[in-house]
Amino acid sequence: MRNKALQAIEQYQMLPPGSRVTVALSGGADSAALLHFLCSLQKERQWTVLACHVNHLLRAEESERDEAFVRNLCESWQVPLTVYREDVATGAKNAGESVELFGRKVRYRRLFQAADGGLVATAHTLSDRAETTWINLLRGTGLKGLCSIPPVQGKVIRPLIFCTREEIESYCQEQEIPYVTDSTNLSTDYTRNRIRHTVIPALRAIQPSFYPVYGRMLEHLEQDEAFLEQTAEEAMQKAQRDSGLDEAVLQQLHPAILFRVLRRYFGGYQLPCETAQVQAVQKMLRAGGGRLRVSGDWWLELQAGILSFRQNTGVLEMEPLEVGPGKLPDNPLAVGDLRLVNCEQFTNLQKRECNILKKTVDYDKIYGRLFLRQKKEGDYLRLAHRKVGKPLRKWWNEQKIPPRQRSQVPILSDERSPVWVYGLGVDERVLPTEKTTRFLVIDIEEAAL
Repeated sequence: MRNKALQAIEQYQMLPPGSRVTVALSGGADSAALLHFLCSLQKERQWTVLACHVNHLLRAEESERDEAFVRNLCESWQVPLTVYREDVATGAKNAGESVELFGRKVRYRRLFQAADGGLVATAHTLSDRAETTWINLLRGTGLKGLCSIPPVQGKVIRPLIFCTREEIESYCQEQEIPYVTDSTNLSTDYTRNRIRHTVIPALRAIQPSFYPVYGRMLEHLEQDEAFLEQTAEEAMQKAQRDSGLDEAVLQQLHPAILFRVLRRYFGGYQLPCETAQVQAVQKMLRAGGGRLRVSGDWWLELQAGILSFRQNTGVLEMEPLEVGPGKLPDNPLAVGDLRLVNCEQFTNLQKRECNILKKTVDYDKIYGRLFLRQKKEGDYLRLAHRKVGKPLRKWWNEQKIPPRQRSQVPILSDERSPVWVYGLGVDERVLPTEKTTRFLVIDIEEAAL
Protein backbone atom coordinates (compact mmCIF):
# COMPACT_ATOMS: atom_id res chain seq x y z
CA MET A 1 0.00 0.00 0.00
CA ARG A 2 2.76 2.41 0.96
CA ASN A 3 4.52 2.17 -2.41
CA LYS A 4 1.29 2.62 -4.37
CA ALA A 5 0.34 5.66 -2.31
CA LEU A 6 3.75 7.21 -2.91
CA GLN A 7 3.39 6.45 -6.63
CA ALA A 8 0.05 8.26 -6.74
CA ILE A 9 1.46 11.28 -4.88
CA GLU A 10 4.43 11.55 -7.24
CA GLN A 11 2.52 10.82 -10.46
CA TYR A 12 -0.14 13.44 -9.80
CA GLN A 13 2.07 15.85 -7.81
CA MET A 14 -0.44 15.76 -4.98
CA LEU A 15 1.65 16.90 -2.03
CA PRO A 16 4.65 19.14 -2.63
CA PRO A 17 7.04 19.51 0.34
CA GLY A 18 5.66 21.91 2.93
CA SER A 19 2.01 21.24 2.07
CA ARG A 20 -0.76 21.59 4.62
CA VAL A 21 -3.26 18.72 4.29
CA THR A 22 -6.45 17.87 6.18
CA VAL A 23 -7.49 14.20 6.17
CA ALA A 24 -11.18 13.33 5.97
CA LEU A 25 -11.23 10.92 8.91
CA SER A 26 -14.30 8.71 9.31
CA GLY A 27 -12.56 6.19 11.56
CA GLY A 28 -12.79 3.36 9.02
CA ALA A 29 -9.83 1.35 7.78
CA ASP A 30 -9.24 3.48 4.66
CA SER A 31 -9.13 6.85 6.39
CA ALA A 32 -7.17 5.54 9.39
CA ALA A 33 -4.57 4.03 7.05
CA LEU A 34 -4.36 7.29 5.08
CA LEU A 35 -3.81 9.35 8.24
CA HIS A 36 -1.14 6.92 9.48
CA PHE A 37 0.65 6.93 6.12
CA LEU A 38 0.76 10.72 5.85
CA CYS A 39 1.89 11.11 9.46
CA SER A 40 4.72 8.62 8.86
CA LEU A 41 6.16 10.91 6.19
CA GLN A 42 5.31 14.19 7.90
CA LYS A 43 8.82 15.09 9.03
CA GLU A 44 10.56 13.78 5.92
CA ARG A 45 8.28 15.68 3.51
CA GLN A 46 7.68 18.65 5.83
CA TRP A 47 3.93 18.21 5.60
CA THR A 48 1.48 19.63 8.12
CA VAL A 49 -1.11 16.90 8.69
CA LEU A 50 -4.50 17.68 10.24
CA ALA A 51 -7.76 15.73 10.49
CA CYS A 52 -11.47 16.48 10.22
CA HIS A 53 -14.42 14.32 11.24
CA VAL A 54 -18.03 15.07 10.28
CA ASN A 55 -20.61 13.30 12.44
CA HIS A 56 -23.79 13.01 10.37
CA LEU A 57 -25.82 11.85 13.39
CA LEU A 58 -27.42 9.14 11.25
CA ARG A 59 -26.53 5.94 13.15
CA ALA A 60 -27.32 6.89 16.75
CA GLU A 61 -24.88 5.14 19.12
CA GLU A 62 -22.64 4.04 16.27
CA SER A 63 -22.14 7.65 15.14
CA GLU A 64 -21.18 8.62 18.70
CA ARG A 65 -18.82 5.64 18.85
CA ASP A 66 -17.09 6.71 15.63
CA GLU A 67 -16.64 10.28 16.86
CA ALA A 68 -15.19 9.12 20.18
CA PHE A 69 -12.83 6.73 18.35
CA VAL A 70 -11.58 9.47 16.03
CA ARG A 71 -10.97 11.82 18.95
CA ASN A 72 -8.95 9.19 20.82
CA LEU A 73 -6.98 8.20 17.72
CA CYS A 74 -5.95 11.77 16.91
CA GLU A 75 -5.06 12.44 20.54
CA SER A 76 -2.79 9.38 20.67
CA TRP A 77 -1.16 10.26 17.34
CA GLN A 78 -0.97 13.97 18.23
CA VAL A 79 -2.89 15.07 15.15
CA PRO A 80 -4.93 18.31 15.39
CA LEU A 81 -8.58 17.41 14.85
CA THR A 82 -11.69 19.39 13.93
CA VAL A 83 -15.09 17.77 14.55
CA TYR A 84 -18.42 18.93 13.14
CA ARG A 85 -21.83 17.54 14.12
CA GLU A 86 -24.52 17.86 11.43
CA ASP A 87 -28.14 16.70 11.49
CA VAL A 88 -28.02 15.44 7.91
CA ALA A 89 -31.40 13.67 7.96
CA THR A 90 -33.28 16.86 8.86
CA GLY A 91 -31.18 18.98 6.49
CA ALA A 92 -31.82 16.60 3.59
CA LYS A 93 -35.57 16.63 4.24
CA ASN A 94 -35.69 20.43 4.35
CA ALA A 95 -33.61 20.68 1.17
CA GLY A 96 -35.67 18.05 -0.65
CA GLU A 97 -32.55 15.99 -1.39
CA SER A 98 -31.45 12.45 -0.68
CA VAL A 99 -29.58 11.89 2.58
CA GLU A 100 -26.58 10.65 0.62
CA LEU A 101 -26.36 13.71 -1.64
CA PHE A 102 -27.00 16.23 1.13
CA GLY A 103 -24.51 14.46 3.43
CA ARG A 104 -21.84 14.62 0.74
CA LYS A 105 -22.37 18.35 0.25
CA VAL A 106 -22.18 19.00 3.99
CA ARG A 107 -19.12 16.82 4.39
CA TYR A 108 -17.08 18.58 1.70
CA ARG A 109 -18.19 22.01 2.85
CA ARG A 110 -16.98 21.23 6.36
CA LEU A 111 -13.77 19.65 5.09
CA PHE A 112 -12.89 22.78 3.12
CA GLN A 113 -13.77 24.90 6.13
CA ALA A 114 -11.41 22.88 8.35
CA ALA A 115 -8.68 22.92 5.68
CA ASP A 116 -8.82 26.73 5.58
CA GLY A 117 -7.30 27.01 2.12
CA GLY A 118 -5.08 23.95 2.38
CA LEU A 119 -5.44 20.56 0.69
CA VAL A 120 -8.08 17.98 1.61
CA ALA A 121 -7.12 14.29 1.46
CA THR A 122 -9.87 11.68 1.12
CA ALA A 123 -9.33 7.93 1.41
CA HIS A 124 -10.93 6.86 -1.86
CA THR A 125 -9.41 3.64 -3.18
CA LEU A 126 -9.15 1.68 -6.42
CA SER A 127 -12.01 -0.44 -5.07
CA ASP A 128 -14.14 2.70 -4.68
CA ARG A 129 -13.31 3.68 -8.25
CA ALA A 130 -14.41 0.31 -9.61
CA GLU A 131 -17.71 0.51 -7.75
CA THR A 132 -18.29 4.06 -8.98
CA THR A 133 -17.54 3.08 -12.58
CA TRP A 134 -20.27 0.44 -12.39
CA ILE A 135 -22.72 2.83 -10.73
CA ASN A 136 -22.12 5.38 -13.48
CA LEU A 137 -22.33 2.71 -16.17
CA LEU A 138 -25.78 1.72 -14.93
CA ARG A 139 -26.84 5.38 -15.22
CA GLY A 140 -25.79 5.57 -18.86
CA THR A 141 -22.66 7.63 -18.34
CA GLY A 142 -20.13 8.91 -20.85
CA LEU A 143 -16.35 8.70 -20.85
CA LYS A 144 -15.87 11.01 -17.88
CA GLY A 145 -18.20 8.89 -15.74
CA LEU A 146 -16.34 5.71 -16.70
CA CYS A 147 -13.13 7.34 -15.46
CA SER A 148 -14.84 7.40 -12.07
CA ILE A 149 -13.31 9.24 -9.10
CA PRO A 150 -10.40 11.49 -10.20
CA PRO A 151 -7.10 11.22 -8.29
CA VAL A 152 -6.98 15.02 -7.95
CA GLN A 153 -9.96 17.37 -8.05
CA GLY A 154 -9.10 20.97 -7.28
CA LYS A 155 -7.92 21.06 -3.66
CA VAL A 156 -8.99 17.44 -3.06
CA ILE A 157 -6.32 14.74 -3.34
CA ARG A 158 -6.68 10.95 -3.09
CA PRO A 159 -3.34 9.29 -2.28
CA LEU A 160 -4.85 5.79 -1.92
CA ILE A 161 -6.41 5.80 -5.38
CA PHE A 162 -4.11 2.99 -6.64
CA CYS A 163 -4.72 0.77 -3.59
CA THR A 164 -7.39 -1.88 -3.16
CA ARG A 165 -9.43 -2.24 0.01
CA GLU A 166 -7.67 -5.54 0.79
CA GLU A 167 -4.24 -3.90 0.55
CA ILE A 168 -5.33 -1.18 2.95
CA GLU A 169 -6.70 -3.64 5.49
CA SER A 170 -3.42 -5.59 5.28
CA TYR A 171 -1.52 -2.35 5.95
CA CYS A 172 -3.70 -1.71 9.02
CA GLN A 173 -2.97 -5.20 10.29
CA GLU A 174 0.77 -4.92 9.71
CA GLN A 175 1.01 -1.50 11.34
CA GLU A 176 -1.46 -2.39 14.11
CA ILE A 177 -3.72 0.50 13.18
CA PRO A 178 -7.10 0.41 14.94
CA TYR A 179 -10.27 1.30 13.04
CA VAL A 180 -14.06 1.01 13.27
CA THR A 181 -16.51 -0.56 10.82
CA ASP A 182 -19.66 1.19 9.61
CA SER A 183 -22.45 -1.40 9.91
CA THR A 184 -24.24 0.04 6.87
CA ASN A 185 -21.29 -1.05 4.70
CA LEU A 186 -22.37 -4.66 5.25
CA SER A 187 -25.93 -4.09 4.02
CA THR A 188 -26.96 -4.77 0.43
CA ASP A 189 -29.81 -2.25 0.56
CA TYR A 190 -27.66 0.36 -1.18
CA THR A 191 -26.57 0.22 -4.84
CA ARG A 192 -22.88 0.67 -4.01
CA ASN A 193 -22.93 -2.11 -1.43
CA ARG A 194 -24.70 -4.48 -3.80
CA ILE A 195 -22.03 -3.84 -6.40
CA ARG A 196 -19.31 -4.20 -3.74
CA HIS A 197 -20.60 -7.48 -2.31
CA THR A 198 -22.01 -9.17 -5.43
CA VAL A 199 -20.88 -7.65 -8.76
CA ILE A 200 -17.18 -7.09 -8.04
CA PRO A 201 -16.65 -10.57 -6.47
CA ALA A 202 -18.33 -12.13 -9.54
CA LEU A 203 -16.04 -10.19 -11.86
CA ARG A 204 -12.98 -11.19 -9.86
CA ALA A 205 -14.06 -14.83 -10.09
CA ILE A 206 -14.09 -14.47 -13.88
CA GLN A 207 -10.90 -12.37 -14.01
CA PRO A 208 -8.60 -12.93 -10.98
CA SER A 209 -6.47 -9.96 -12.15
CA PHE A 210 -9.53 -7.71 -12.18
CA TYR A 211 -7.97 -4.74 -10.37
CA PRO A 212 -4.73 -4.58 -12.42
CA VAL A 213 -6.78 -4.91 -15.62
CA TYR A 214 -9.24 -2.27 -14.42
CA GLY A 215 -6.35 0.04 -13.52
CA ARG A 216 -4.92 -0.27 -17.04
CA MET A 217 -8.32 0.49 -18.53
CA LEU A 218 -8.60 3.61 -16.36
CA GLU A 219 -5.20 4.79 -17.58
CA HIS A 220 -6.36 4.56 -21.21
CA LEU A 221 -9.71 6.20 -20.47
CA GLU A 222 -8.05 9.07 -18.57
CA GLN A 223 -5.67 9.71 -21.46
CA ASP A 224 -8.55 9.79 -23.94
CA GLU A 225 -10.63 12.04 -21.69
CA ALA A 226 -7.70 14.42 -21.17
CA PHE A 227 -7.14 14.65 -24.94
CA LEU A 228 -10.82 15.34 -25.62
CA GLU A 229 -10.97 17.98 -22.89
CA GLN A 230 -7.85 19.68 -24.25
CA THR A 231 -9.31 19.64 -27.76
CA ALA A 232 -12.58 21.04 -26.43
CA GLU A 233 -10.78 23.85 -24.63
CA GLU A 234 -9.04 24.81 -27.87
CA ALA A 235 -12.36 24.68 -29.74
CA MET A 236 -13.99 26.78 -27.04
CA GLN A 237 -11.38 29.48 -27.40
CA LYS A 238 -11.79 29.43 -31.17
CA ALA A 239 -15.60 29.68 -30.96
CA GLN A 240 -15.77 32.30 -28.20
CA ARG A 241 -17.06 35.73 -29.16
CA ASP A 242 -18.02 38.66 -26.97
CA SER A 243 -21.71 37.90 -27.49
CA GLY A 244 -21.56 34.09 -27.41
CA LEU A 245 -20.29 31.18 -29.52
CA ASP A 246 -19.67 31.32 -33.26
CA GLU A 247 -22.13 29.09 -35.15
CA ALA A 248 -19.67 28.44 -37.99
CA VAL A 249 -17.10 27.02 -35.57
CA LEU A 250 -19.70 24.89 -33.76
CA GLN A 251 -20.93 23.45 -37.05
CA GLN A 252 -17.47 21.98 -37.71
CA LEU A 253 -17.09 20.22 -34.35
CA HIS A 254 -17.34 16.49 -33.77
CA PRO A 255 -20.31 15.68 -31.47
CA ALA A 256 -17.92 14.56 -28.69
CA ILE A 257 -16.16 17.95 -28.78
CA LEU A 258 -19.38 19.93 -29.22
CA PHE A 259 -20.78 18.34 -26.05
CA ARG A 260 -17.72 19.37 -24.05
CA VAL A 261 -17.74 22.89 -25.48
CA LEU A 262 -21.41 23.30 -24.58
CA ARG A 263 -20.79 21.91 -21.10
CA ARG A 264 -18.17 24.60 -20.57
CA TYR A 265 -20.44 27.31 -21.95
CA PHE A 266 -23.44 26.27 -19.87
CA GLY A 267 -21.23 25.89 -16.82
CA GLY A 268 -20.15 29.50 -17.11
CA TYR A 269 -23.78 30.44 -16.43
CA GLN A 270 -24.20 27.66 -13.84
CA LEU A 271 -26.87 26.07 -16.01
CA PRO A 272 -27.47 22.34 -16.60
CA CYS A 273 -26.09 20.73 -19.76
CA GLU A 274 -27.38 17.21 -20.32
CA THR A 275 -28.07 15.11 -23.41
CA ALA A 276 -31.43 16.82 -24.01
CA GLN A 277 -29.85 20.29 -24.13
CA VAL A 278 -27.07 19.11 -26.46
CA GLN A 279 -29.58 17.50 -28.83
CA ALA A 280 -31.63 20.71 -28.84
CA VAL A 281 -28.55 22.74 -29.78
CA GLN A 282 -27.71 20.29 -32.57
CA LYS A 283 -31.24 20.71 -33.91
CA MET A 284 -30.84 24.50 -33.80
CA LEU A 285 -27.54 24.25 -35.66
CA ARG A 286 -29.13 22.08 -38.37
CA ALA A 287 -32.00 24.55 -38.70
CA GLY A 288 -29.73 27.58 -38.66
CA GLY A 289 -31.57 29.18 -35.76
CA GLY A 290 -33.94 28.66 -32.87
CA ARG A 291 -34.55 29.20 -29.18
CA LEU A 292 -34.57 26.94 -26.14
CA ARG A 293 -35.61 27.53 -22.54
CA VAL A 294 -32.81 26.04 -20.45
CA SER A 295 -33.85 26.82 -16.89
CA GLY A 296 -36.23 29.31 -15.32
CA ASP A 297 -35.79 32.66 -17.07
CA TRP A 298 -32.70 31.57 -18.99
CA TRP A 299 -32.96 30.98 -22.72
CA LEU A 300 -30.44 29.86 -25.32
CA GLU A 301 -30.86 31.22 -28.83
CA LEU A 302 -29.09 30.86 -32.15
CA GLN A 303 -29.47 34.05 -34.12
CA ALA A 304 -27.33 35.86 -36.70
CA GLY A 305 -24.66 33.18 -36.47
CA ILE A 306 -24.18 33.44 -32.70
CA LEU A 307 -25.29 30.99 -29.99
CA SER A 308 -25.90 32.96 -26.81
CA PHE A 309 -27.80 33.01 -23.53
CA ARG A 310 -30.50 35.52 -22.70
CA GLN A 311 -32.27 36.06 -19.44
CA ASN A 312 -35.92 36.89 -19.84
CA THR A 313 -37.32 38.83 -16.90
CA GLY A 314 -40.11 40.63 -18.73
CA VAL A 315 -43.79 39.82 -19.16
CA LEU A 316 -44.84 38.72 -22.63
CA GLU A 317 -47.97 40.26 -24.15
CA MET A 318 -49.06 39.24 -27.63
CA GLU A 319 -52.31 39.48 -29.58
CA PRO A 320 -53.56 36.16 -31.05
CA LEU A 321 -51.82 35.49 -34.38
CA GLU A 322 -53.73 33.74 -37.15
CA VAL A 323 -51.65 30.89 -38.55
CA GLY A 324 -51.87 28.11 -41.09
CA PRO A 325 -49.72 25.37 -42.65
CA GLY A 326 -46.14 26.44 -43.17
CA LYS A 327 -43.55 28.31 -41.16
CA LEU A 328 -44.81 30.45 -38.29
CA PRO A 329 -44.63 34.22 -38.87
CA ASP A 330 -42.10 36.05 -36.69
CA ASN A 331 -43.50 36.49 -33.20
CA PRO A 332 -42.24 36.64 -29.61
CA LEU A 333 -44.16 33.52 -28.44
CA ALA A 334 -43.03 30.59 -30.58
CA VAL A 335 -40.86 29.40 -33.46
CA GLY A 336 -41.33 26.46 -35.82
CA ASP A 337 -43.79 25.33 -38.45
CA LEU A 338 -47.05 23.51 -39.12
CA ARG A 339 -46.82 20.67 -41.65
CA LEU A 340 -49.88 19.51 -43.54
CA VAL A 341 -49.42 15.89 -44.70
CA ASN A 342 -51.53 13.13 -46.20
CA CYS A 343 -52.13 9.59 -44.92
CA GLU A 344 -49.12 8.06 -46.61
CA GLN A 345 -46.76 10.79 -45.41
CA PHE A 346 -48.14 10.57 -41.87
CA THR A 347 -47.69 6.77 -41.82
CA ASN A 348 -44.02 7.25 -42.73
CA LEU A 349 -43.62 9.87 -40.00
CA GLN A 350 -45.14 7.48 -37.43
CA LYS A 351 -42.43 4.93 -38.20
CA ARG A 352 -39.76 7.49 -37.26
CA GLU A 353 -41.48 9.32 -34.37
CA CYS A 354 -43.31 7.14 -31.84
CA ASN A 355 -44.88 10.14 -30.04
CA ILE A 356 -46.02 12.01 -33.13
CA LEU A 357 -49.71 11.73 -32.18
CA LYS A 358 -49.05 14.07 -29.24
CA LYS A 359 -48.37 16.84 -31.75
CA THR A 360 -50.72 15.99 -34.63
CA VAL A 361 -54.33 17.12 -35.19
CA ASP A 362 -56.99 16.25 -37.73
CA TYR A 363 -56.89 19.38 -39.89
CA ASP A 364 -60.51 19.00 -40.91
CA LYS A 365 -61.69 19.01 -37.27
CA ILE A 366 -60.37 22.52 -36.68
CA TYR A 367 -63.32 24.85 -36.09
CA GLY A 368 -62.93 28.05 -38.08
CA ARG A 369 -59.59 29.80 -38.05
CA LEU A 370 -56.43 28.65 -36.24
CA PHE A 371 -54.53 30.99 -33.90
CA LEU A 372 -51.23 30.99 -32.04
CA ARG A 373 -51.86 32.68 -28.73
CA GLN A 374 -51.15 32.91 -25.02
CA LYS A 375 -53.30 31.44 -22.26
CA LYS A 376 -56.58 33.03 -21.35
CA GLU A 377 -59.11 32.58 -18.57
CA GLY A 378 -61.22 29.47 -18.96
CA ASP A 379 -58.82 27.52 -21.21
CA TYR A 380 -59.57 23.80 -20.93
CA LEU A 381 -57.78 20.81 -22.42
CA ARG A 382 -58.85 17.18 -22.63
CA LEU A 383 -55.58 15.40 -23.36
CA ALA A 384 -56.04 12.71 -25.97
CA HIS A 385 -53.31 10.43 -24.59
CA ARG A 386 -54.56 10.80 -20.99
CA LYS A 387 -58.33 10.63 -21.60
CA VAL A 388 -58.74 13.31 -18.92
CA GLY A 389 -59.91 16.90 -19.18
CA LYS A 390 -58.82 19.74 -16.88
CA PRO A 391 -58.41 23.53 -16.90
CA LEU A 392 -54.97 24.49 -18.18
CA ARG A 393 -54.01 25.92 -14.80
CA LYS A 394 -54.48 22.48 -13.22
CA TRP A 395 -52.35 20.77 -15.87
CA TRP A 396 -49.64 23.38 -15.28
CA ASN A 397 -49.92 22.99 -11.51
CA GLU A 398 -49.16 19.28 -11.97
CA GLN A 399 -46.17 20.12 -14.15
CA LYS A 400 -44.99 22.69 -11.57
CA ILE A 401 -44.86 25.45 -14.20
CA PRO A 402 -44.45 28.74 -12.26
CA PRO A 403 -47.37 31.15 -12.84
CA ARG A 404 -45.01 33.85 -14.13
CA GLN A 405 -43.87 31.52 -16.96
CA ARG A 406 -47.31 30.42 -18.13
CA SER A 407 -47.87 33.45 -20.38
CA GLN A 408 -44.86 32.28 -22.42
CA VAL A 409 -46.33 28.84 -23.24
CA PRO A 410 -47.49 28.63 -26.90
CA ILE A 411 -51.09 27.54 -27.49
CA LEU A 412 -52.76 26.66 -30.79
CA SER A 413 -56.47 27.34 -30.65
CA ASP A 414 -59.30 27.38 -33.13
CA GLU A 415 -62.37 29.57 -32.72
CA ARG A 416 -63.77 27.18 -30.13
CA SER A 417 -60.94 26.18 -27.71
CA PRO A 418 -57.27 25.08 -27.54
CA VAL A 419 -56.38 22.24 -29.88
CA TRP A 420 -52.73 21.90 -28.74
CA VAL A 421 -50.66 23.23 -25.84
CA TYR A 422 -46.85 23.16 -25.74
CA GLY A 423 -45.56 20.62 -23.23
CA LEU A 424 -48.98 18.95 -22.86
CA GLY A 425 -50.25 17.74 -26.21
CA VAL A 426 -53.36 17.56 -28.40
CA ASP A 427 -56.98 17.96 -27.35
CA GLU A 428 -59.08 14.85 -27.85
CA ARG A 429 -61.61 16.84 -29.94
CA VAL A 430 -59.15 17.12 -32.85
CA LEU A 431 -57.38 13.78 -32.46
CA PRO A 432 -56.77 11.99 -35.81
CA THR A 433 -58.68 8.76 -36.46
CA GLU A 434 -58.65 6.09 -39.16
CA LYS A 435 -60.92 8.38 -41.20
CA THR A 436 -58.49 11.33 -41.13
CA THR A 437 -57.18 12.36 -44.54
CA ARG A 438 -55.31 15.58 -43.67
CA PHE A 439 -52.91 15.65 -40.73
CA LEU A 440 -51.46 18.84 -39.29
CA VAL A 441 -48.10 18.07 -37.62
CA ILE A 442 -47.10 20.71 -35.06
CA ASP A 443 -43.35 21.41 -34.79
CA ILE A 444 -43.39 24.41 -32.47
CA GLU A 445 -41.06 25.43 -29.63
CA GLU A 446 -41.15 28.28 -27.15
CA ALA A 447 -39.41 31.51 -28.03
CA ALA A 448 -37.77 34.08 -25.76
CA LEU A 449 -38.70 37.72 -25.44
